[in-house]
Amino acid sequence: MGFKLPKTHNAYYDPVTFKMTPALYRVRAPFFWRNTIALFGVSLIPLGVYIYTWKKLDTDDFGDIPIPPLSEAEIAELKKEYEEKKKLDA
Repeated sequence: MGFKLPKTHNAYYDPVTFKMTPALYRVRAPFFWRNTIALFGVSLIPLGVYIYTWKKLDTDDFGDIPIPPLSEAEIAELKKEYEEKKKLDA
């Protein structure tokens, strides 16, 4: 009693195996190279953005950002915190 699709003949798919028929291959053939070129064209947009971003970030120099000096007491405290965290994680 479930939902059933109407039995219609489809010239593009084999009703038994549901594979493409030679008719569908013939219909799609003229568009193959245009679709392939369009795929490469559309793929170049995000690829170009990725490469541009990578190049911009790669040339970024953080040398002009001042790093505040740390005293020996602060370094010892940070080492102690690191060792405690390392023990807790293990």
